[in-house]
This record gives sequence, structure tokens and C-alpha cells, in this order.
Amino acid sequence: MKRILALAALAIAMTSTLATAQSTTDVAVNDTASTSCPSGEAVALNGVLHLAFTSTTDAATGINNYQIAVLSDISGIGQATQTDYAGENASFGYNFPTTDSPAQISLQLGSRLFSKGAAPSLQLTQTLNITADTAGHISASTAGSNTQCAN
Repeated sequence: MKRILALAALAIAMTSTLATAQSTTDVAVNDTASTSCPSGEAVALNGVLHLAFTSTTDAATGINNYQIAVLSDISGIGQATQTDYAGENASFGYNFPTTDSPAQISLQLGSRLFSKGAAPSLQLTQTLNITADTAGHISASTAGSNTQCAN
């Protein structure tokens, strides 16, 4: 009887194994971030967002688990003062469980833009729209950027 239960448990565990897909992509960033900071300025952004993506599917539940890591490599130039801004090498990690494939995901990324001049440093917020599926396909684009006063 114990062997039958053990085999049944093993069969259940095997049916809920995970299928995995992985990929990477880069998103070029070439836009201007508006500002809501009274002492700030609009900043022309330049750089890349590096994305690494893993998708796993639980065969028993049908739930797809999308794991996305983002590394920001962004810099900018102030539009009023021509100040150079160095972007923070920020990294982000996200996990999205859903039954959807492809899945539509929208992320808000927050990082700092450090002023290399007299202008104040700024807090950058970027919206990133991602489409990912269980076959390992991923595409992304920025949907907008803005800055606020850094604390």
C-alpha cells in the first residue's frame, strides 16, 4: 500500500513539472523625460535597458510564471542647462504569475539621474511595456519617462 501511495505521489509530482523558456533582449532608450521638479529640467535620455527573461509553466495548474530582470544603463543631457546626467546602474526583478501567453506586462522603473554639474540630481521614472510568452519570446518598449526632484 505504501508503494502505491509513493508511486501515486511521484506521478502527481511528475505531472506538475515545469517547462522552462529563457531569453534576453535590449531596449534602446532615446527619448526626453519631462520634469515635475521646479528646479529640474527635461532630460534627453540615451542608453539601453537590458532584459533577461525566464518563463516556467506548471503543468498541473496551467500557471505561467514570468520572471523578468531589468538592468538600466541610461544617461542624459539636460535640455535647459546642457548638464550631463549619469544614470544609476539600477537593477530590477519582477515575477508575474498568470495563465496568459502571451502576457502583457507594464512596469514602472525608478532610478536616479546624477547631475555632473550645478543642476540638481533627479529621480527618473520610466514606463516599460513588455510582451512575453511561454516559448521564450519577449519584446519591450518604453512608453514614457519623467523626472522628479531627488530627495
